[in-house]
Amino acid sequence: MKIKIIKKVTQILTLNTSKNALWLLIDKIIRLGIGLFVGILVARYLGPEFFGKWNYVIALIALMSALSTLGLDQILVKHLLEKTENEDVILGTAFWLRLTGSFACTLIGCLYLYVFKSDKELILLGLLTSANLWFQSFDVIDLKNQSLLLSKKTVLIKNSAFLLVAIVKLIIIYRGLSLMFLVLATLIEFFLGALGLVFNYGFEKVIKWKFNIKYCQLLFRQCWPLILSGVIIMLYMRLDQVMIGEILGDKFVGYYSISTRFTELWYFIPSIFVTSTFPSLINKNNEEGLLYKQACLKLLKILFLLSFSISIFFMFFSEPIIFHLYGDEYMSAVFTLKVSIWTGVFVFWGMAAGNFLVIENLSRHNFTKSIQGLVINIILNVILIPKYGINGAAIATLISQSYASYFYYAFYKETRHIFKLQTQSILIFK
Repeated sequence: MKIKIIKKVTQILTLNTSKNALWLLIDKIIRLGIGLFVGILVARYLGPEFFGKWNYVIALIALMSALSTLGLDQILVKHLLEKTENEDVILGTAFWLRLTGSFACTLIGCLYLYVFKSDKELILLGLLTSANLWFQSFDVIDLKNQSLLLSKKTVLIKNSAFLLVAIVKLIIIYRGLSLMFLVLATLIEFFLGALGLVFNYGFEKVIKWKFNIKYCQLLFRQCWPLILSGVIIMLYMRLDQVMIGEILGDKFVGYYSISTRFTELWYFIPSIFVTSTFPSLINKNNEEGLLYKQACLKLLKILFLLSFSISIFFMFFSEPIIFHLYGDEYMSAVFTLKVSIWTGVFVFWGMAAGNFLVIENLSRHNFTKSIQGLVINIILNVILIPKYGINGAAIATLISQSYASYFYYAFYKETRHIFKLQTQSILIFK
């Protein structure tokens, strides 16, 4: 009788996980298709100079965006599942922490632009871009949905805002309006998304959220490696664009942004699998260690197959893709794309491995591997960007990401099993 109950629960969990993954996939497909189409029109409309200017500001704000998310997502989902604290306290504390971090990000970003650039337009771009983070503080509601495997709600709300603003951006391009209108449209998208989440969750519930200093201290004790690693991850993912802007100029940021756009376009794939399997992996780890390891290996095999296939495709078709989609003025990004696309293999693995560390209470390694990867990235960028331009930045990112997401795990006894699982996952059909 007990075995039948366990099997039934497992079937329900698997069914709910599959449905949740399907909704996340629908979300990303819509954003992939429409977002890519609108993004191409925006890039062609603005040209490398203005497109690069916008992406320089986005990269600069992204460097500090970890101050707003604070790396709390996985831990909060785990706490919601385990009912570590009252829901109002969990969501309330997380919301106020994220909002405070968002304002800090805005202040630092605008101050940097004021001191080092003295460009009023850049400062305004920085203010409007960082304001997106304020509204993303309400994404703590999505964490509640994730814990219940109900991402459908978030998908419907955020995609409604996304589709509406996509139409607005097309109108802006048709009317020949300035870059600032496109930036404002993006801000409106985040505002509408936050508003939708609040209405769906219940405004009366939101006003009951409480900030709890003791729970805040608990979060920082458990999450400080994730918070620091989040800051560092953003540094070595976006620092190259900022360094390119400082060394080579905004136009080259535009070229480089095209290559990273295609590379990062596929990061929704591991995000779907990792987000949807996270609750079930927690349960498997609590119940049976062998089942947990088998599930981890299966996940890594799927992620490797997908990322490797994408990389091979772009190795052969980068040139015609960029030429036909973006035009001749962006052809400088072709070789850069052929290099940077292989970063995806390690990012796919890294997203899964990051969750393994959280589940196994090894989160401190998220910080260690990230800071080591950052140091490697900075050194290589300083050496390679002046010599090889944007291609040097792509090489630096590939090397640092491969270390932080794969080779690092081989050097520590308690993480070596992750390195072995990643290596085994290359043998897809074994």
